[in-house]
Amino acid sequence: MSTAYPLIETRSQTSAPARPLLVSERLSWLERALLGVGIWEIPLQLDKYYFLRLEDSELGAVAGANVSITSFALLLLYPLWFLQAALSRKRTHQRLIWGLPMLAYMLFIVLSIFAAAVPILAVFDLLIVVQAYALFFYLANRVRRREDILFVGYVLASVLLTQSMIVFGLAALGERAHGQRYEYGPLAMVVWEDGRVTGTLISAVVAGAVTTFLWIPSVAMVLTVKNIRGWIFVTLTTGCGVLAVMLTQTRGAIVSMLFGVGIVGAALGMRSWLPKWTGAAVLVATLVGGYPLLGIVRNRVLGDDHGSADSRVHLSLIALEMIQDHPWFGYGAGNCHLAALNYANQSHYRAEWYYTIHSKYLLAWVETGLGGLLSFLCVMAAAFRYSLKAWNSSDRELAALAIAIAASMAGSMVHMSVDLFNSRAQVQLLWVFIGLAAALYRVTRLNGSLSPD
Repeated sequence: MSTAYPLIETRSQTSAPARPLLVSERLSWLERALLGVGIWEIPLQLDKYYFLRLEDSELGAVAGANVSITSFALLLLYPLWFLQAALSRKRTHQRLIWGLPMLAYMLFIVLSIFAAAVPILAVFDLLIVVQAYALFFYLANRVRRREDILFVGYVLASVLLTQSMIVFGLAALGERAHGQRYEYGPLAMVVWEDGRVTGTLISAVVAGAVTTFLWIPSVAMVLTVKNIRGWIFVTLTTGCGVLAVMLTQTRGAIVSMLFGVGIVGAALGMRSWLPKWTGAAVLVATLVGGYPLLGIVRNRVLGDDHGSADSRVHLSLIALEMIQDHPWFGYGAGNCHLAALNYANQSHYRAEWYYTIHSKYLLAWVETGLGGLLSFLCVMAAAFRYSLKAWNSSDRELAALAIAIAASMAGSMVHMSVDLFNSRAQVQLLWVFIGLAAALYRVTRLNGSLSPD
């Protein structure tokens, strides 16, 4: 029986046995509370950046050492995990999922420090990813029960609902809020000059991407959840989420939303898991979302987008020139905006808008070299494999959540072609989803609802 999957440490039957991790299976109430708060806080950004380099942050870099509520939650979750394992009488043996592609990606970020003009920026980038890896590792190895996975699913839905309510509140302020920033301690909420709402994510683009990422699993839960109170909650959340995405007016997020929900609908339809009311729900959603969508087409596609789309073209051309000069080792994580300056000062680019490269794939190659790009793609590929394996489960709710995670990542990969995806919220939520995908595969396999290889 082969178990050689990219995210999980395995050994052949002829080799020495792997050292097991002794843990009790169920998350305690305190672990649930800390994990829930840690995930819930990510898009709220209740954090602080130490040693902040403001001039670098204004050009798209992670320009400080981030410490957040999530950081403190992780600092408590890991000791609780091992303490609870030590004290528990009921224990099970489990091999650790290390996430080798994730470790490889972090290694290339570390190596890029030596190529960086400003090494501290690469360190700041690394700190965000290290916290993301800690979230992945905890979810992949500690979440081992069906009810705990569904708990995480409801937490993600609550994150979506919270962000949607904030977006609605800012939109309700009307034109007087345009161009305003509202701060309440570490919580910051912004409305752009053109009326695009950012929630607590400062950028309307990031807000749209994060909201879409969270919305697709919520749709899957609406279509499969059995608990009536849970169904009412995720239905409300899903409806609010689609309107929140429209208020951000982020074209890439809307494309990702349609792409991702199409995958979920097609997958559930193939297994005859779509409820009979699905057609009516699609019609209602079309009627509700049609008017704001037409507004977005008028303002952001047919109208003047202030050079937003054109700017991505010349930034990508700059990136290709940079890659041609340094294809193997890159210019250092977080250093793209510094290294690209010499290229941007060429006569044919000098009059164009300047910022960090607006493509996650080109950005990874520019900053961490070819190895960094390939390892990032391996991270995504490994996550897809776990999600698709769990999709084969006979457990409808878990299988639907698994395919929704794959669909969210697929939609985000489309959006990544035209955006940075280097913010803390985007990076850490992505790795939360990957950890949940690994946990889903393990749980469905151990519960016997997934056929062994």
